[in-house]
Amino acid sequence: MEEFNLQGKVAIVTGDGRAWSKHIALALAEAGADVVLAARNQKGIEETAQEVRQLGRRAMAIPTDVTKSTEIQKMVERAIAEFAKIDILVNGAELQFAKPFLEVSEEEWKRVIETNLTSVFLCSKAVGKHMMEQKKGRIINIASGLALRGVANSAAYCASMGGILQFTKALALEWARENIRVNSIGPGWFSEEGVSEEEGQKDPLLRYIPLKRRGRPADIGSLVVYLASDASEYVTGQIFVVDGGLIAHA
Repeated sequence: MEEFNLQGKVAIVTGDGRAWSKHIALALAEAGADVVLAARNQKGIEETAQEVRQLGRRAMAIPTDVTKSTEIQKMVERAIAEFAKIDILVNGAELQFAKPFLEVSEEEWKRVIETNLTSVFLCSKAVGKHMMEQKKGRIINIASGLALRGVANSAAYCASMGGILQFTKALALEWARENIRVNSIGPGWFSEEGVSEEEGQKDPLLRYIPLKRRGRPADIGSLVVYLASDASEYVTGQIFVVDGGLIAHA
């Protein structure tokens, strides 16, 4: 179990749109990591940072628009100044978007790609410079099961998620000799916070999910800890689909 220990490690977790960014940060903290939270939602990341501190770990909340390289660079510099290093990067920013393709404007397309894909490029580049100097690092990109399968009225979103998958594979190959492992997680349908178990059992989507439930935050958090730790030392360039068996239908 010592291989799962993140004591002394420093993690950056980005994200706004998905409720489980908080749970990822807390899972990393429970495993021993100090955490930097970067997102536009200042109130949300401040609250999460306080919960991390209650677990006995250090935390910083840095309001950041992860589609802007200048803001990302300042965030990384602050993290380095405070913690002296960065061991783990979790790219979790997401903009969900569904619309018939012919109704999608050029501006909407750009916004989806910038939030979901360009943010991964910019954050990985800024943090990767420090990981290259350390000769070690872990990058975990939170994508979607739709990186592997299509769905109607979601061309922009599916394209952005597919881009994350290919980015993950290519960067993993490029940085493997630098001991920087790059992996991705593809979540399926997850429950929203506050939904009771009874309400969840009435969910019409359950008929498509072999395990007959939606995902829970813990289903992501424990996997992130594994990919951030030495327990996954021989794993890189992969996507781990967490969807209750849904993709098995494809």
